[in-house]
Amino acid sequence: MSAHVPLFVLALCVHSLCSAFAQERPIEDPAFASPRNIILFVADGCGESTHRALELWQGSPPIYQGPEWSRYNTTTFALRTSIRPSRNLDPLEQDPRLVYDPAKAWDTTPTDRAHGEYPFYFQGYNWLRATASDSANTASAIFTGVPTYRGAINLDGAGNPVRSLAEAASDRGLAVGVVTSVPFNHATPACAAGAHVPKRELYHQIARQMFTSGVCDVIAGAGHPKFDRNGFPREEPKYTYISEEDWSALRTGTLTDADGSRWTLATETETIRSLATGEVQLPLFLLAPVAQTLQQTRTPWALRDATPPGGHPFIENMPTLRDMTLAALNGLDDDPDGFFLVVEGGAIDWAMHDNQIGRMIEEMADFVRTIEAICEILDAGDRGFDWSNTLVVVAADHDHLLLGPESDTMPFQPLTDNGPGVLPGYRWHANTHSNQPVPMFVRGNSSSVFADIPTTPDTHTAPDGTVFERLPYFHQQEIGKTLLNLFDQHAESEPKEP
Repeated sequence: MSAHVPLFVLALCVHSLCSAFAQERPIEDPAFASPRNIILFVADGCGESTHRALELWQGSPPIYQGPEWSRYNTTTFALRTSIRPSRNLDPLEQDPRLVYDPAKAWDTTPTDRAHGEYPFYFQGYNWLRATASDSANTASAIFTGVPTYRGAINLDGAGNPVRSLAEAASDRGLAVGVVTSVPFNHATPACAAGAHVPKRELYHQIARQMFTSGVCDVIAGAGHPKFDRNGFPREEPKYTYISEEDWSALRTGTLTDADGSRWTLATETETIRSLATGEVQLPLFLLAPVAQTLQQTRTPWALRDATPPGGHPFIENMPTLRDMTLAALNGLDDDPDGFFLVVEGGAIDWAMHDNQIGRMIEEMADFVRTIEAICEILDAGDRGFDWSNTLVVVAADHDHLLLGPESDTMPFQPLTDNGPGVLPGYRWHANTHSNQPVPMFVRGNSSSVFADIPTTPDTHTAPDGTVFERLPYFHQQEIGKTLLNLFDQHAESEPKEP
């Protein structure tokens, strides 16, 4: 396999391109029973075109497209489209209309229908939008291995709690950390932290579970009640993401986890950065001094803003995703049993909902810099963990329908390359999610287990003979199932008491 394989494949003839994507076993895949540590990166809303946009802007592929990594594709469809547990139908039955279907997804039949300001152009675009999932059900599938309905946090289709990766890791004695660039208890970090609620908007309930369940040792993100979206103090606090009661308890040092340990609160940027080294008191809550996102919602802000990355001044003295991740890692990596760390580039999705190409690339760049920092630590191997005992997964929860500039007449045209430092040619086809498969990349201990998951071909021949083709896929719930199996193997491989 070459060092870099294009992320988006559009075959304009009948020749098969599958050989170009032949998977190989990663270079570093030692024969350990299971990884001691698992680091799971989730790029929220990040489909093929999102990865490609960053690559074209910076003129080189991101680190996880290197030859040491293996790539797969995962589908993201929900169990059903309702936003509550089923009452009349079998609550665990998959709605067949949502299941990813290459023939429907790649359908090039023209249509003059539209949704709001976004024409469908082709039936495939229409179907991909109509069957899209949300970040709660997709994250739940990733973190539990169980499909569910839209809006559910770690519940099955009947509304019953299901075992999460964070809970499994904690039960095995591993330290657990969750880091995000959006509110600390948004859908993905809520699932990552092992919360269980029927609606993703129950922020106060989610926060209380995250702090008191005893699952998480480190929580980090945005959502500060006393700061606005530009990092300026508010005249009056807004308790959107945390209750006034819990905030007061955090401030006074009286909020405790299930073991009675008091949470340490760090909100100042320099303090957060300083925690990347030295002693860290757990449990630790890193709360960036900003309302919603680290940078994406800063002013000037406008829908469909095409300002290039960095074209608007960044909020000064604001921690980055990398800063918070390094602080979290420093708090986790002393655990003799290992650690489970989840890092979400959550604001990638926010920028895509707002159709902001430049800010989406900014958020992707921050996400990739964080991955690079972790890879540097693993390469050095001087902190008690390296690639031989650590598995790294770079995944996404769902896609957005972002395609090339002429994709209104050329179905599924990829982004066009205008050179490094210049925005690629693009066209937004929605301000919400799509049902397209998303890429996943893995490296390290036990990474080859993903090669054993059965896949389904993703290919379709249009009436004019055009062949559309991507990597074969499996559903994202297989990520959760696979990692849960690794945690179980980790427990079985632990030495028993005499």
